[in-house]
Amino acid sequence: MTSSTHTRSGVEVRAHTYETFSGLDSSRDIRSQDTGKDQHLSVLDNGYCDWRGQIVRDPAATFRKGEKRIDHLVFYTPGKLAWAETTGGGVKFNTDDDVVLDVHPLGAKISSTVFNKKVHFCSLALPPYSFDGYSWKATSSAALALLSPAYATAVQRRMVVAGIPGRETEIHLSRVDNEEVFPDDERDDEASILRAGYINIANILGTADVIKGIASFEQNRLCVFTSDRCFVYKIDPDITQWYLDDRANINIGTISNNSIAHAGTDILFCSRNGVHSIVRSEDNGILVYSQSMSDKVELTYRSMLADVGNLEDVGAVFDQDEGQYHIFFPQEGGLYSKRLTLTLNPEVGGLPKWSTGSFINARSGAFLAGDLVYGTSGGVYDIKKVDEAGDTKPEMIVQTPILWCGSISETKDAYSMIIQAQGNGILTVEAKDENGNDLASMKFDVTPGEVDDTFIADVPLSAQYERKFDVRFRGVQLKFTLQSSGLFRLVGFAINTREPKKAKR
Repeated sequence: MTSSTHTRSGVEVRAHTYETFSGLDSSRDIRSQDTGKDQHLSVLDNGYCDWRGQIVRDPAATFRKGEKRIDHLVFYTPGKLAWAETTGGGVKFNTDDDVVLDVHPLGAKISSTVFNKKVHFCSLALPPYSFDGYSWKATSSAALALLSPAYATAVQRRMVVAGIPGRETEIHLSRVDNEEVFPDDERDDEASILRAGYINIANILGTADVIKGIASFEQNRLCVFTSDRCFVYKIDPDITQWYLDDRANINIGTISNNSIAHAGTDILFCSRNGVHSIVRSEDNGILVYSQSMSDKVELTYRSMLADVGNLEDVGAVFDQDEGQYHIFFPQEGGLYSKRLTLTLNPEVGGLPKWSTGSFINARSGAFLAGDLVYGTSGGVYDIKKVDEAGDTKPEMIVQTPILWCGSISETKDAYSMIIQAQGNGILTVEAKDENGNDLASMKFDVTPGEVDDTFIADVPLSAQYERKFDVRFRGVQLKFTLQSSGLFRLVGFAINTREPKKAKR
């Protein structure tokens, strides 16, 4: 945004405005990110940038149920949850209706899928269990119990499992519409095209890699992830129609099966170096490829990943209503967790925007039919919409890079600061110079009102707040801390600096 010169109370000032925020960027030094328009941020915690470029506080939360650490949860029917919780003695399965099964030892990593109106929980080298809304039951498939897979999904009316001890390159698919019949359950002379079957990728890998995750893609594709690659198979109820899609070129793998999430027609997942998506080419509709989504926050991503003890603890959920992919990084020790959020832009060609979150130490999540829930170290929480009230409210912290307000070498005399915001809350602004020295601190009491779209000098705006900002600096870094009880949007801000007096002739 360009600066402009206006007269305020006889003082010649130039307004340096900042708006249309673009989320986090850790790929550049904070001294080289002053752009004004499309402004990136160095810290954006418990808030995010929406598709219009406004900074929005994360929604509040309401406690739902539980008191233990929730490492995995899933909706088994709209409005009803099943989850795995860690206690002092092991891993229990629990539900909204208090149907409990104390079944697995400490450290068990759970994955799940919904198939045949049941939720199926799997864990490496342990027997799978299912919940039908009334009770937990061990699998009745002798083959599946023996396989004890780590991962499960469903595609084309078949339940699919992988991560099998001793058979780490195999994917086993159930008989059509029957999760109780897997390949080793079938008769040797079974000829039905609907029979169970398996796929072994050992001889197409070319390396000693193993399967790290599986997921359905589109209507009839199965993505098989290793640490370094992803293979796409076309799956059909007819077993003779299975084949490897050689038009899919995905040379990136995943670190965690639970990080794989469906985002519309695409798939998002976490790799060692960042977040990637699997998409179908818009140009020809034939090629399937991966693209990086997290280049701007690669350093932030790696820093969060370095604090995770076991990479398979990394999980994610996609909020379809808000277009947000939330990634959870549980820290070693079991109590604390960090969150990294990707906010997708609904406009064609719109760039993704990143933010972080420390609110309620979320470590797992699930979404269905408009309901978003987080699992934490102290139970399950319902996440409200941004305009809804909740029992627990996040404190949003935003920090800009160093803003030069024009020349990088000149010293400026500031006159005032203008904040343009909508909502209800107390916004504290702290300012430091380019060397980290404190300059000023001020508070803005934001009250509900309509948002104006532009800064206009000497015209009172219903959502514009001005405070005296009488300091000198070469560069300034601002930190915003918000305490709010409802919807809050920071539209933009401006720093007015005094114009140098012109020499008299």
